[in-house]
Amino acid sequence: MKRLILCLVLVFGFAQFNYLGAQDVQVEQLYLGSITDIPGIVASAQGAVPALGVHIGDPVGTPSYLIKYPPGKKWYMGIIVCNMSSSTISYQLEYDLRYADGASYYVKRISQSIPASCLQTTSIPLPSSVAKRGLFTLTGRVYGTGMGNDNKVTAQVLVY
Repeated sequence: MKRLILCLVLVFGFAQFNYLGAQDVQVEQLYLGSITDIPGIVASAQGAVPALGVHIGDPVGTPSYLIKYPPGKKWYMGIIVCNMSSSTISYQLEYDLRYADGASYYVKRISQSIPASCLQTTSIPLPSSVAKRGLFTLTGRVYGTGMGNDNKVTAQVLVY
């Protein structure tokens, strides 16, 4: 009886796979017209203001990836963005500074606007907690309406 049940299970099991193997793949295409008149954006694409780079730099804005941190010297977190549209756009910036252990972090959010067809760097002072020294990961993100879902850049700096 057990052999009969096992045989039936195998026969019907392989019969299903044989049926699937014999099928032809049919692709259906439907023409919906031109998309140039549709008001919308693709969510996974970059927005009108992409983030190009992020860095930690001196007061002049020169990026550094290896910093000797003397007491009293000012350092800044900077992010470079570009407006690819033909109008002024308002957006939000987010700086996320993670310390070497990954558990400690500093987050700062600010609102900005950028003129049409312009490249802009925004810098804010580095928090005093960088005096801990070590490896830091800085992530800058542009967000807001029409800015895309993955509009961020990351850099690392070693502070000693």
